[in-house]
Amino acid sequence: MSVDSLTIRRWYDRIIIALVFVSFSVMLGAALIGTLARYLTFLPVITWGEEVTRFAGIWSVFLVSGLSIRRGAHLGVDMFTRLMTPKIQRLVALAVFLMVLGFVLILLVYGIVLSADNLAQISPALEWRMGLVYLCIPIGAALMSFELVIVIIHVLRRGMPPPPPADASPA
Repeated sequence: MSVDSLTIRRWYDRIIIALVFVSFSVMLGAALIGTLARYLTFLPVITWGEEVTRFAGIWSVFLVSGLSIRRGAHLGVDMFTRLMTPKIQRLVALAVFLMVLGFVLILLVYGIVLSADNLAQISPALEWRMGLVYLCIPIGAALMSFELVIVIIHVLRRGMPPPPPADASPA
């Protein structure tokens, strides 16, 4: 990778991590406020806490999923592939990544359809347009597709998926 692409990649990572941090913080804050309001009777009743918690949690999962693909942080069972020769391991890795890419592209298409079809639907407590809430699906699928294409190219050129970055914690 060139210096410019590494700089863009770092900024992309920082933006995604910041968005996930905000989303996760909102999720935890809404859950805490909702729980406290339920048990502390002097606090006002919060009807929106559960929706905010759910929506923020879903958004954080879809936003971070692309970075998780690049870092190899998704759950995988390699008990059988470790027994295979390196050439077969490469073919299996390529097949798996291609199947995941196929699924993610289906998720992208149907996520766009779902978002468009539900723009008129309003959430009960927050009164947000559900089509905008559902945009996390195609956005997350696009981020995963981008990362999967990079991983597939790496497998084709070098034989195996890229190792996780040095700053990434082990999965």
